[in-house]
Amino acid sequence: MKRNKPSPKVKGRIEISNDRHGVFIGGDPEGLLSLAKLLKWLGKMDPEECAGMPDDERCHVHLFPGPHGALTEWSRNTEVCRLDAKGSGEVPSGPFRGGKSKAKQS
Repeated sequence: MKRNKPSPKVKGRIEISNDRHGVFIGGDPEGLLSLAKLLKWLGKMDPEECAGMPDDERCHVHLFPGPHGALTEWSRNTEVCRLDAKGSGEVPSGPFRGGKSKAKQS
């Protein structure tokens, strides 16, 4: 069983924060392109090839603010997650916020 490549690092400057209209995602050109690369990697990866990840878990990446994080210091901690579970391919039938949720086969 081969392993997926590690997630690409976010470069440049990205801000993910709340404003009066909802969630704001912004960045400089390098930051937006690297965020797009990260999202593409997450969308294309095969959860079945993640040997260390248990069944029913979901592939995800954490992004943190601060001088050594991927996000600006004004950003919020962010988790980007595939909704399909390893093994079953189940997706939540309701809101999924990083916890167990009723799932529906896709």
